[in-house]
Amino acid sequence: MQSFSVQSGELALHGLTFGEGKEVVIALHGWLDNCYSFRPMLEHATLNATWYCIDFPGHGRSDWRSNDAHYYFVDYVDDVYNLIAELGVEKVHLVGHSMGAMVAGLFASCFAEKVISVTLIEGIGVITTPSEDVVKQLRQAITKRYELRNRTARSYSSKQQIYKARALSTDLPMNLIALLMQRNLIETDTGVSLRTDPKLKNHSGFRFDEAQCIAIIKEINVPCQLIIGEQGYPFVTENLVKYSNYFNGLNVVKVPGGHHCHMQSNEQCLLQVHAFMLQTGAC
Repeated sequence: MQSFSVQSGELALHGLTFGEGKEVVIALHGWLDNCYSFRPMLEHATLNATWYCIDFPGHGRSDWRSNDAHYYFVDYVDDVYNLIAELGVEKVHLVGHSMGAMVAGLFASCFAEKVISVTLIEGIGVITTPSEDVVKQLRQAITKRYELRNRTARSYSSKQQIYKARALSTDLPMNLIALLMQRNLIETDTGVSLRTDPKLKNHSGFRFDEAQCIAIIKEINVPCQLIIGEQGYPFVTENLVKYSNYFNGLNVVKVPGGHHCHMQSNEQCLLQVHAFMLQTGAC
């Protein structure tokens, strides 16, 4: 495990690399997570590829977007494009969890020539807003941004207080919460604060509608698989029912665990990723 840093425009993206090999895998974490999301799966594994696990902007140790900028989902696709360009590789495998899975799918739709395979973990399609609600969505986003302007990171008395707060919104055991959150924390004179940009919690100003999501999926012409947890989020299963027929082939695998099944069933998930990469003839 080694640290790395690359530029995405003016932002520095930080992350970890695992393994050595000719094939390159880029791992994309979920919303409010960071690259430590992939440590249980990769840290003690024998890998036949080089994995780059990044912190998205505003997450982990990567730079925040500027004060006048917001976090649009599509900009993460730009970050992945810049990362691949900085690495100087022609094609990569994409492995994404939750929001990262949605980014991986959209990237593969736009830039199939740069992608060998895509593994989606507990995420499929994109989060949508009905077209008739687009004005309501934008209005809510702008008013919430105004209310939350100049919001600063909250200070906590201890790491354990943050871990307990995160436990309220996840099914992860405390040891995995502590592993995941330690990269998101910074100790200060007044206590412990989150490294994540508070603006990440602002309402999204724009989302695709369902017809656009279907159009995106239809453009994906690289091998795709979806790994879902047996106790994963219901919206993932709902989206699978909605969108699976629009994929040009989708391999679906269920493993024990919840939304972070790649942390809970790490060995099984990694075996499935490797097996799928082998099926593409890449490894």
